[in-house]
Amino acid sequence: MAQRFPGLEPTKVALDSPVHISQRYLASAYDSVASLVDVSYPALRAQRPAGRGRLTHAEHDLFRAAVVFAGAGVDSVLKQSLRSCIPIQVDRSEAARTKYIDFVVRHIQDGDGLSARQLAKLLVTATPEQTLRDAYIESLTGSSLQSQTQVTTSLAALGLQDNRQLFKDSQSLNALFKARNQIAHEMDMTSAGATGRGKRTRHERTVEAYTTMCHTGLNYCQRVLNALAVELADIA
Repeated sequence: MAQRFPGLEPTKVALDSPVHISQRYLASAYDSVASLVDVSYPALRAQRPAGRGRLTHAEHDLFRAAVVFAGAGVDSVLKQSLRSCIPIQVDRSEAARTKYIDFVVRHIQDGDGLSARQLAKLLVTATPEQTLRDAYIESLTGSSLQSQTQVTTSLAALGLQDNRQLFKDSQSLNALFKARNQIAHEMDMTSAGATGRGKRTRHERTVEAYTTMCHTGLNYCQRVLNALAVELADIA
């Protein structure tokens, strides 16, 4: 029987949950990766004269696409969670509000002192508090979210400091982030391949390595959404 892409942990996100949009992003990313693994890969492999052996260049490219989809899923799910939940959490979570205040201090600082100009620009806006919150969210979502440090920063901003296992397990995303960045920014070229030496010019991984890193990233996102859903259940 052909290998199937594993399912994710059961969702705890209700339709009226603040993280429902994030759950939809995750479902879309999962469906894309599962389709490549469960449908496109078997169809491509069936075109071989012999069905066994190492992955072909085309098959590697298919799994590279799955890695990119999974990385994009992690990025979009966590960013949408930040956009949806920070406006709520900074008012109800002491830990999330502490991180927000830390940002505000940095935002109006000039070295060791206060930036009078930055403060004046803030005060003349119609809604200074909303301006600060928008700036805070932009600081967390304005760049590609593709590192363990960015993940743990997001968890802290969301007020999930008590969920220590999520912080600890964030290191499991490093394989996905590394492969995604090699594929997206370096065309997955090896150092020897980039200089024209050696027969193998691109990084090669096993099917298990590809699927494990993709599933780990997407399932981690489900765990984050479940934790947020429980945290915010009383306001849904």
